[in-house]
Amino acid sequence: MSLKSYLPDYNGSESLEKFVQRWLHIPKTSDRRLRKELHRIFIYLHDFPAYFNYGNGYTRKTKKTISMIVKGGSLGKATAVRRTADLDLIVFFNGYSSMEKFIEDKTRPGGILDKLSAYLTADDIDSKHWIAEPRSGQFHITLNMEATETRYDIRVEVLPAINVIGSKIYEGCNMDPVYVDMARKSEEIREHYSTCLVQKQRQFVRKQSSGVKNLIKLIKYWKNENDLEIKSYMCELLAVHVARQGYHSMRSGFQGVLDLLVNYDSLKITFSDFYQPMKWEKYFPRSPYVIDPANPFQNTCMENITVTEKKEIESCAMNTRECLNM
Repeated sequence: MSLKSYLPDYNGSESLEKFVQRWLHIPKTSDRRLRKELHRIFIYLHDFPAYFNYGNGYTRKTKKTISMIVKGGSLGKATAVRRTADLDLIVFFNGYSSMEKFIEDKTRPGGILDKLSAYLTADDIDSKHWIAEPRSGQFHITLNMEATETRYDIRVEVLPAINVIGSKIYEGCNMDPVYVDMARKSEEIREHYSTCLVQKQRQFVRKQSSGVKNLIKLIKYWKNENDLEIKSYMCELLAVHVARQGYHSMRSGFQGVLDLLVNYDSLKITFSDFYQPMKWEKYFPRSPYVIDPANPFQNTCMENITVTEKKEIESCAMNTRECLNM
């Protein structure tokens, strides 16, 4: 087998750097069209009307329901891959003094998610090309744009959140008070904090060099083309981890990631950018784990992954590595 078996659009004669530039970057014309459509959704969400009733668990009357919207996902972090671009729009709501009350209002019938879903599927939305998926779960609403508009499908997830960090979101801010508060909560409640930490997750990835971001694109493309059960965010973290160990080219960086995935079940990766891992290691699961640098309670390895799926990852990584070294 050749490397093309695992990177189908690779022509075999070019460097991996050139392959990423040629095939994985979003063309400028499509990128402008894409960002224009996404901006329409962004602006439309900012006009989401206030619907809370004063005295019904809402802490104070405010003229503006939404405090800010943060762009996450691969487009928000500048790691988008051609044909599989995605965007998370994290919509931060005012007026909540507790995560528990927010979760209640978010998930109840007629609550935030239902209201957002109705708003985003209304006739007057400023983009007729978007299609909303039926809502399921407690975290988000999904919109899709058909490939006829931008040459590839675009997926947007709209996720409600509240500000748990406060106004000091700069890189060196002390996040320990947030994590201490999270540690007091049940695991079910803690799951809802991850969305609220998007600014730190975005900050972590966006500060990486263009070379690391290109390596991320290659890993994402590889896992998508081989249908592997690996989250895109985990791909980003693996690339950063390998980059911090040092690599000299796209080929050596890619091999470094494959070396890790050959032993998928033994993965134990943490980052100390926003917290000291040892302080929170009692909350880490058994391996494999790649812990979110912004959230010590979040493992980016797929949950409920089967033994067969793990072996598929390890086998694909091993075979790809062999082809890479031929």
